[in-house]
Amino acid sequence: MRCQALVAPPTLVATLLCLALAPACGDDSRETTDSLTSVSITGGGLTNSGVTAGNTSGITSSPGSDSGAATGSTTNTSASTTDNASSVSDSSDSSNSSPSTTNPGTGPECEDDSDCPGGQQCAWLENVCIDADACLSDQDCEPGTVCEDGACVIGGDCGAQGFELEAVPPNLMIVLDRSGSMDGDVQGSNKNRWEVAKDAIKQVTQTYDADIRFGLVTFSGCDFFNECSPGEIIHPPQPNNAGAINSFLDPKGFLYLCNTGNPETSTGNTLLELVGYPLLQDPSRSNAVLLLTDGNENSECKDNTDGTMAAAALHAQEQPVKTFAVGFSDGIIGSLADIATAGGTGQPYNATNPQELEAAMQQIAQTVASCDFILNDTPPDEDKVYVFFDDMEPGIPNDADNGWTYDPDTNTLKFHGEACDAIKNGEVADIDVVYGCNLPIPG
Repeated sequence: MRCQALVAPPTLVATLLCLALAPACGDDSRETTDSLTSVSITGGGLTNSGVTAGNTSGITSSPGSDSGAATGSTTNTSASTTDNASSVSDSSDSSNSSPSTTNPGTGPECEDDSDCPGGQQCAWLENVCIDADACLSDQDCEPGTVCEDGACVIGGDCGAQGFELEAVPPNLMIVLDRSGSMDGDVQGSNKNRWEVAKDAIKQVTQTYDADIRFGLVTFSGCDFFNECSPGEIIHPPQPNNAGAINSFLDPKGFLYLCNTGNPETSTGNTLLELVGYPLLQDPSRSNAVLLLTDGNENSECKDNTDGTMAAAALHAQEQPVKTFAVGFSDGIIGSLADIATAGGTGQPYNATNPQELEAAMQQIAQTVASCDFILNDTPPDEDKVYVFFDDMEPGIPNDADNGWTYDPDTNTLKFHGEACDAIKNGEVADIDVVYGCNLPIPG
């Protein structure tokens, strides 16, 4: 066993301490002196007469020892070691200078793991070889675990790094029919379809303004010399866009509807114009279209495409754009089912009165509301990331179907299936993302 200087430059206290430990430095016999009656190695620091320094092993002298203070650090100075402390007293007697330990698997002295036989590691504080899955102190364990009974287990403050989450609001482009038929009556209302549609849009955009980046397209372009013209982007998707959208729509009445005499329900042409639209190809968030119309598209407007083909093209892009279809009339609009299916949303919504329309818009907004969260820091190792809802154990699985996945390119945590539904349905009050420890952070 090596004898190391306890301070640099050596002081009288350090010299006395080293002399006291000299029998452990190659001498087979052990003696004690009156100036140092006991020596203990603990996990705290180097201590002499109440003064502590360093962050490795500590040597504590009993009353009657030199009252000076020593600073520095030491390793491997004990002739007898246990999990927590070892002591050398006047009455001790040993002829073996190699360390004895209650921890299994200890071996020869070492400076680092390369000094140890295969399957062993170098204990960080004690500088002896131990089994790879064993420990003598917390420093031998991975972050998030502590050493108990020679094994690393989750404990202490868990060494956990918690992450703050910021929801990633999706883009939702509202594509609103402005054809002349939107002047039609609505069941249970003294307003026409256009006015009821504006009310529903105002309600949903104001409710979800902080959660969804709304945009607005109206169709057709109402071109007197060009029938079936595609719609016009009034407002691109942006944060907190409800005010701008409703300031545009509020004053628009009957005269804003297309009454050119041309076919104006140009659903397919309008949706096709959004294919490749840069703001709907944002890879950092989900992107969707909400089509609100009161009828099937005009057959004259299907020369180049139709609603189903255009919705399929939107959904087939590198960044898929889903299409939600809402029919606002007295009957179910059959072609909207094909648009919804091709657009990746399955079934259309049909509304015949203001309450049904608002409910459909609310449900769509809730469906597209974000299940994506940007982390405030980048995990050093994504395999050591754990996720918990409301401090409940076990955590949410790393699963692309009903759990979560991590996208290192955007530093985004994405929830899927049942986990996403729980967030959107308001069933989750607290999300803990923890690095280095498979335990939630209380509170």
